[in-house]
Amino acid sequence: MIHNIAWSHYKAVVFSELYNLCQQKGFDLKVIQVAINERGRKKLGDLDLSIHKYPMKILFEKSYEETSLPERIKSLLKEIKEYNPDLVIVPGYFDWAYWFVVFYSKLKGKKVITGFDSTEYDHKRIWIKEQIKKVFIKMCDGAFCYGTKSAEYVNKLGMRADRIYIRFQATDNHTIENTCLNYKIKRDELKKQYGFNKYNFIYVGRLSPEKNLITLLKAFDNLIKNQEESKDWGLIIVGDGPQRKELEEFIEKYNLKSCVFFVGGKSWKDVVEYYALADVFILPSLSEPWGLVVNEAMVCGLPVVVSRRAGSYWDLVKEGINGFGFDPLNQKELENIMLKFIMGKVDMKKMGEASKEIIKEYTPQNAARQMLKGIEDILKLKK
Repeated sequence: MIHNIAWSHYKAVVFSELYNLCQQKGFDLKVIQVAINERGRKKLGDLDLSIHKYPMKILFEKSYEETSLPERIKSLLKEIKEYNPDLVIVPGYFDWAYWFVVFYSKLKGKKVITGFDSTEYDHKRIWIKEQIKKVFIKMCDGAFCYGTKSAEYVNKLGMRADRIYIRFQATDNHTIENTCLNYKIKRDELKKQYGFNKYNFIYVGRLSPEKNLITLLKAFDNLIKNQEESKDWGLIIVGDGPQRKELEEFIEKYNLKSCVFFVGGKSWKDVVEYYALADVFILPSLSEPWGLVVNEAMVCGLPVVVSRRAGSYWDLVKEGINGFGFDPLNQKELENIMLKFIMGKVDMKKMGEASKEIIKEYTPQNAARQMLKGIEDILKLKK
C-alpha cells in the first residue's frame, strides 16, 4: 500500500488496524510512505512514529513537495519489484508517479485498488480531465472511497458499483473522546484563561481561500452587529495558512478582535482542547472532499454546521438532528443557521449527543474491515 505522507495520524491508526486484520487472515502487508509531510502541515506538529504499528518504509525524509517526479517513480517501482505484491493500493490519480505504478502493476498481472476522495462537486470539472481520470479508473480493479458522494463520483467515472468500498474515513475516536473529556473538566477555567466568550462557534482547518472563511466572518460580523443576543458568542479559529494575514486584517477592520479568536495551527491532539471549549462547529468550505474535522467535532459532542460541498455532510449530518447543511455561496443561509443557535431555538446538548451517536460507527476498526473486504474481494477476481 502506497500513501503520500507518514504524518497522517488518522491514516496511521486505520493502517495499524488493517495490519492486525491482515495478520489474522494470513496476508502480508507493507506500507510505503512517500514522504514525511506536506509543506502546509509542518506547523501542525511533528511526525509521531509511535502510532504507526505496522510495517512501514518512508522513502524520503522530507516534504512531499520537495521530492521530484523521477525520484518518486524510480523509488516506488523499485519497492514493487523487490516486494512483488499480489495487490497494490495507490492513493489516487493526482500524481503521475501513481500512474506509472498502476501501469507497471497491471503489466505484471497484479491487482490494483485506488484510493478516491473527490466528489463531483468539490471542484469545477473540466471535460478533458474527466476523460483522463476515466482512463486511470479503468486500469484499477477497485476503489476505496471516503463516503457516499465520492463513491457516486468514481462510479460515474467507470468503476463498477460492486468494486467500490466506502466508510474509509475515520479518526482515532477513542483518543479524541478521552482527551476531550479531560479538557471539559476544566472547561470554565480554560475559557476564562483564554478570554473566550460564554458560547463559541469553532472552525478548525487550513486558512486558505477554498475554506471560505471570509464568508463565515462576514456572517458572524452581521450577527454580532445586529443581534443583541449574539453578544455572548465568540468565534474560535484554529489553524494556519496563506490567508491568515487577510483574515486578521478583516477582523481588525470590522472591530471583531474581542469576539474572534485566532489560536494558530495546532497538532491533532492539541486541537481537541478547543473542541472541548466550543459549542458549535462550522465548516464553510467551497471545496472539501470529506472534512475529517467534522468527525473530530462530532466525537467531541458538538453540533455541526457543514457546507454541502463537503463530502462528510452527506454521510454525517442529519438535518435538525445533529446539525445543518448550507450552500457555502449563500451567506444569508449560514447566518440564519447560526442565529438558531444564538437565539436558543435548537437544543445544542441534544444535538451534540446525536453527533456522538452517529459517529460511533466511523471508527478505524470499521474502516479497516471495509478495506480488508475490498482486498479479499479484489484478490478473488479472475485474471
